[in-house]
Amino acid sequence: MKIACTHCGQHYEVGPEYHGKGILCNRCGNRFSIPDEMTGAERLEDSVNTLISRLTLDNQDGAVLRKMYDQAEKLLTREEKIEYIALQKKLFFNFSPDALVLTNRRVILLKTGVLGQVDVWDTIWRNILDARIQIGVFRSTIILNTSAGDVVIENLLKTPASRAYAILQEQEERTAEERRQREIEETRAASGGVIINTPSTSSSTGAQTDCTAALKQLKELLDNGLITQGEYEAKRQAILSRL
Repeated sequence: MKIACTHCGQHYEVGPEYHGKGILCNRCGNRFSIPDEMTGAERLEDSVNTLISRLTLDNQDGAVLRKMYDQAEKLLTREEKIEYIALQKKLFFNFSPDALVLTNRRVILLKTGVLGQVDVWDTIWRNILDARIQIGVFRSTIILNTSAGDVVIENLLKTPASRAYAILQEQEERTAEERRQREIEETRAASGGVIINTPSTSSSTGAQTDCTAALKQLKELLDNGLITQGEYEAKRQAILSRL
């Protein structure tokens, strides 16, 4: 593509990698933008090609990667995108390799039959309880412990298996933190209901017993880090005011 500086008219010839970007004129120092002549479909195809090229650096077959990408793409939901593909490479007769596909929302396993049919197994990240890797001499195995049982993906090359495992571990940490935060909120809501709605009795002894139990529970929440010191003090004063 030929382009001229918008200030001094100096001519340049730029490749497609500069489309939609800014460059600095080495003649007058003016910074100007290169028009983006790619359509939306072309930009999408370019991003797919970039991903496939990156995955081939892990010693994976580009043609098979593209085939598996096209299969997985049909399954994607809105805003879902493929982050990594690990291909199976059997020691013998690798005509129909399986593929482990990791997206920003799910784990997808594409199992190719001898006649070319593809069976699909998938689960959302939240359903994966644990991921393990077994690294052998020539191949590696990834085991996914899910809420529905174990899923085993064998005969993965070492580098793709390791990269997939790293993504699985990162997502596992994020999911565990989300689960922990959800449990904290549920515990706070439940304990808040108990404390606020502690039943009063006509007997002063009964009221003291209820408040003592509520204070004990409140202190346990504070000690376990489920409420802040400020929340503890506020609720403690509320409970004491009922005596």
